[in-house]
Amino acid sequence: MKYIVLMCNGLTDQPIAEKDNQTPLQLADTPNLDRLTALGRCGSVRTIPEDLPAENATSYLALLGYDPAKYNLGSARFEARALGVELKDDEVPLCCDFIMLQSSHNDMILKDFTAGQLSADNAQLLLGALQEQIPDEVTFHPGNGYHNLMVMKQAALSDRLMPPHELVGEGIRQHMPQGDESRELVYLMNQAQIILHNHPFNQARAKNGEDVVNSVWFWGNGNGKRDLPPVFSERFGKQASVITASLLMKGIAQAAGMHTPEVAGATGFPNTDYPAKVEAALNELENHNVVILHVAAAEIPSLLGSIDDKILTIEDIDREVVAPLTEVVDQRKDVSLLLVENHMSSVNLMRYAKSPVPFVVYPSTQGADRVEQFNEEMVLSGSDHFKSGSALTEAFLQGNL
Repeated sequence: MKYIVLMCNGLTDQPIAEKDNQTPLQLADTPNLDRLTALGRCGSVRTIPEDLPAENATSYLALLGYDPAKYNLGSARFEARALGVELKDDEVPLCCDFIMLQSSHNDMILKDFTAGQLSADNAQLLLGALQEQIPDEVTFHPGNGYHNLMVMKQAALSDRLMPPHELVGEGIRQHMPQGDESRELVYLMNQAQIILHNHPFNQARAKNGEDVVNSVWFWGNGNGKRDLPPVFSERFGKQASVITASLLMKGIAQAAGMHTPEVAGATGFPNTDYPAKVEAALNELENHNVVILHVAAAEIPSLLGSIDDKILTIEDIDREVVAPLTEVVDQRKDVSLLLVENHMSSVNLMRYAKSPVPFVVYPSTQGADRVEQFNEEMVLSGSDHFKSGSALTEAFLQGNL
């Protein structure tokens, strides 16, 4: 038997008052999601334990079949692995995101955590300037556009650094790293702001009346002392491949011995090349028992508060991803599909949430639930309700759904 896991970020939400108390998922035209739900076995899963932060590292680990409390090394350590960055014992990796800040009367407000969805070329241009003007013991490594990696000589940081996507619309002063151990980080951020302010790229943007990329934000620290996740093939007895544009997902998958092929045109944004990702997933299915196709596109408009863009992105995913995958499952008799969200990304709050999220398995070994629509109400219906993401993955790969 072959298994496809379609993991989608940012599908579910909270009711939106100005949209007649409906969610973007309820407002979107999703005939393929709805058909899949009507023919499959449905339920809910809690991918974020109550005592852990709502973040992608937690939910990704859980849905890949691992305990995030035990195996979360910190986002930056997984991403360093994905980028092939070797870390010394006295080095700490941190996510380094270009952001846009807006002045207020007594603070700076985080306006855009993607820096206007900064391109990879422009990000490398700015990273080059930072590397040239910041001390040698700090190194910058290009990632995916606005999202990159910084490595410095530093003792492990005891407090969790706040991710910028949790701070949209807030003043940054109260969220800056605190204490003596973070003094160097604050200094680096201030230096970066000066360098970016004077860079010709931003000077040109300012002259044209465009928002400037005026700061970096460091986050994603972990203590680095946890064990690596067990090898996926040893844990489940199946060879697996992961199709993703996410450095974090790539790093976790590689740490667990999973294949992570590059896909041209995969961006993680709503402009990602969906057909290319689907084609890559189906190609990987020929040589692997399990293929995880990760689609993060709906998360970006969710965290930026773009309701209409979120609706359109959900419709794109329904048409460009769900439809062709379902067609393949219908044509073959040896493939089972699990569609699940990693965790809620609310366009209403512009934040992640810990709420249980829906899933559907098609075809089901246990028979269909005949739920009519794929939306937030599924968490109250369906046959199965899992307390952890790893329990859902285990049940699916053991053929119990």
